[in-house]
Amino acid sequence: MSRQLCCRDLFAGFRGRFPIDGLVAVCPDRSGGISSAPYASLNLGFSTGDRPEAVLENRRRLAEAIGVPLDSWVVPGQVHGSRVLRVDRTLAGEGALEPSKTLTGNDALIAVEEGIFLLALSADCPLVVVADPRLRIVAVAHSGWRGMAAGVIGELLTALDACGSRPRERIAALAPAICGDCYEVGDEVRAALAGQPGAEEAGRGSGVDLRVMADAALVGSGIDSDRIAWDDRCSYEDPHLFSHRRDLGRTGRGGVLVGWRH
Repeated sequence: MSRQLCCRDLFAGFRGRFPIDGLVAVCPDRSGGISSAPYASLNLGFSTGDRPEAVLENRRRLAEAIGVPLDSWVVPGQVHGSRVLRVDRTLAGEGALEPSKTLTGNDALIAVEEGIFLLALSADCPLVVVADPRLRIVAVAHSGWRGMAAGVIGELLTALDACGSRPRERIAALAPAICGDCYEVGDEVRAALAGQPGAEEAGRGSGVDLRVMADAALVGSGIDSDRIAWDDRCSYEDPHLFSHRRDLGRTGRGGVLVGWRH
């Protein structure tokens, strides 16, 4: 890919409406890196089979583009679960330069201090960002069907409650993900998701739109719908995004990087 590195601000439409100066919530597309096919080109995931030195250079390029140093990043080892981890400065840099040795198994993170930035990775799964402008904390959840079935968003919102965050003061954003028309699933997935918020509404013929379920969980928690931003690009349909399903498992990882600047 020859395009330059390109990031979208997930909360661009909310700036000026809410006091979110200093909030970073960026979603890069797959352009502007050095990885070769099938990981071309801004692959951010070490677990893909790509050359580690290419992934590290891609992360450095993203860090430089948005002015957030790598040693302030925290990158967990995602396992499609529902465990939530509160992150402070003591974990700064963990998982940024190489796969984390200590944070495996955390699919939802909360940055409870300014100056800490969380990177969540995906190649189809929805990534859900929740920020509290009053407390200046921010959280992100990796929400594939297994995590959704395990209640990862609910677990994250409960953890935010414990931090003193109030639902109606939060804002949220849904990053690009595979849409329901492209995400065909079997009966075992539907059975696993049954009973979760929005499961019935998310069904689209033979597919399921996990973003609809994520939105339902956020609204059900007390976040007003007009405080939830959608980046409605489909990762399967958009060639500028990584898609595990479209590329038959041989692809890179995009993601979102979130945090509050000092």
